[in-house]
Amino acid sequence: MKKIISFILGTLVALNLSISVANAAAKEVRIAYFLEWPSPNLEDMQKKAFSKALGVPVKWTNFTNGGAMTDAMLAGDIDISYSQGLVPFINAVKSKAPIKLVDIAMEYGMGGTTCVTSKASGITKANATELEGKKVAVPLGTMAEYVFDESMKLVGADRGKMDIIQMDPEEGAAALVSGDVVMACLFGGNSIKAATAVGSRLLTVDEARAAGILGIDITSVTTKFMKENPGMLRTFIEVTHEANARYKAGKADMNVMAKASEMKVGDMKDTLSGFKFLTPAETEKSMKSGNLDAFLKGMGTPRGNVDTSFLPL
Repeated sequence: MKKIISFILGTLVALNLSISVANAAAKEVRIAYFLEWPSPNLEDMQKKAFSKALGVPVKWTNFTNGGAMTDAMLAGDIDISYSQGLVPFINAVKSKAPIKLVDIAMEYGMGGTTCVTSKASGITKANATELEGKKVAVPLGTMAEYVFDESMKLVGADRGKMDIIQMDPEEGAAALVSGDVVMACLFGGNSIKAATAVGSRLLTVDEARAAGILGIDITSVTTKFMKENPGMLRTFIEVTHEANARYKAGKADMNVMAKASEMKVGDMKDTLSGFKFLTPAETEKSMKSGNLDAFLKGMGTPRGNVDTSFLPL
C-alpha cells in the first residue's frame, strides 16, 4: 500500500511540475542582435526558422552596443542577447545582473573590431603618442574599448592623457570623417568602411593577431528565461549551430544574410572573413579551458555565470 501511495504521490508531483513548466513556457521569445555584424543564424531569422523551431513568435531587436542589450534584459524587454560582447557581459555580472553566458557566438580578430586614425592627423602606430591630448571616439564598455586598451599598450600611448569621447560605432565613424576626432575605435562592417575611407587602421589585422588581440562575442540569457524555458533556449542554440555548420559547408544564403545585416554582400564577406564560428565541441573547450576561460579569469569573472549544459553536444 505504501508503495502504491508513493507512486501516486510521485505521479502527482511530476504532473504538477509538468503543468508548471507548460504554464511558464514563453508565448514569445525576444532576441537582441547587432546590425553590420553578420552571422549565419540571421538567415534563419529572415526565413522565420526560429519561430518554427521554437513554436512561438520570435521578435528580433537590433542594438548599438552590448551594454544596451544588458539594460534591455534587466528591464524585462529581451530574453536572449545574441553576439553580445564579452566585456559588456562581464561588466553586467560584476554588477550582479541575473544573466548567464550559454554559448560563444564567434571569435574574431581586428577585422571586425578596430581603431582607425584619420589620414589628416598623420598619426600612425609609429607616432601613436601624438594621440595624447587629442579627441578619440570609443564605445565604452564594449569589446571595442578592450581592443582600444590593448592597442594603446602595444603602441605605447597613454589613454589617460587622451580626451576619450563615448560614441557608438556609427557616431565615431561620422566624427572621424568630419574631423571632430583623430581616431575612432569601432565595430561593424559599414562603420569600419566609412572610417577607413578617410583613415587607416592603427594596427593591421595581422599585427593585432600576432599581438594576441582577440575578440569574443557570446550568447547570454536572463536567468529567469533560462529557468522557465530551458527547452526553448536549447533549441535556439541548436538552430544557431546548425546555421554555423551550413555556413561552413558553403550552403548559406549570402544574399539573405546580407539583407538581415543591412550590408552589401561584398562588405559582409570582408567582415565574415575575420570571424570564426565554433562547433559545439570547440565552444565547450573554449568555455572551459580556452580563450573564453582565459578572458574570464583575467577579468575576475565568476564561473558561476557560465553554463555549458545547453550546447548541442
